[in-house]
Amino acid sequence: MILLTGATGYIGSHLWVELLKSNYPVIGMDNLSNSSRQNLEAIKEASGSSPIFMEGDVRNPEFLDHVFTRYPIDLVIHLAALKDIQDSMLHKQEYEDSNVGGMKTLLHTMNQHRCKKLVFSSSAAVYGDQAASPISETSTPAPANIYGETKLECERLIGLESSIKNIILRFFNVSGRLLPIARINSHSLFDAIEKVSLRTIDRLNIFGGDWPTKDGTCIRDYLHISDLIDGHISAISLLNSNCQSATINLGSGTGFSVLDVINTFEQISGSEIPKTITSPRPGDIATSLADVNLAKKLINWSPKRSLMDICQSI
Repeated sequence: MILLTGATGYIGSHLWVELLKSNYPVIGMDNLSNSSRQNLEAIKEASGSSPIFMEGDVRNPEFLDHVFTRYPIDLVIHLAALKDIQDSMLHKQEYEDSNVGGMKTLLHTMNQHRCKKLVFSSSAAVYGDQAASPISETSTPAPANIYGETKLECERLIGLESSIKNIILRFFNVSGRLLPIARINSHSLFDAIEKVSLRTIDRLNIFGGDWPTKDGTCIRDYLHISDLIDGHISAISLLNSNCQSATINLGSGTGFSVLDVINTFEQISGSEIPKTITSPRPGDIATSLADVNLAKKLINWSPKRSLMDICQSI
């Protein structure tokens, strides 16, 4: 049985649906700090199944012990975390407590209950601003923000657990939406574009216009949520085989600037997105682009959706 932490969040909800549709037995848990119980209805409708959900915090050892005692969990997909780069620069202790503290408690409980398989949601933020794009998994991590530091520390803690076979997935920028789920405290570019298009905010802020890129705006690797979910399913298959532990990038392998994304959305919608260039944010970097060759080799995975597909799904 699979334990999915962060199960009602943006990525968790989409992954939970696909796991249920693929007939994996899944227990979902979430503390609902960045999601909503209402998302369970969307998961139920999209999957055609009744999801088993337990509300609780991964940092709570008594709660985790109860979950592992009640259900025969043999694999954990760990998504639960605080994840906003700029917010992490303001609330270092909170991010360390949630992300690193949660990982410590989870690993301890897994060992107590002899659960020996883990898929961990890490981030391209571990690479920082020194790695040359496209960034491979062999690049030396050097996080440029607190969020990236907490993810790298979680990876280090996992590496100390020689008895737990693991797949660490370093996500690049995941975007798009297939479910009508509530997203709370999300500050992604695509969320901002959606808010402007729905006129819930007046203008889109572009953070920096003189980065060393083709048009002065940041370049990112945008991955469709469906491709990310496919990557997880492939990682589970690898983990259930006689493989060694691995760290794998999941990205599109293609970089687009902020203006590229805005222009693409404007082409699709036929309307202009009002925008303003403001100051860069602490912890941001100019360019981040994935080398995805290892994913192709180890899990036979490559992205299938385009930037156009992402813009059409928000």
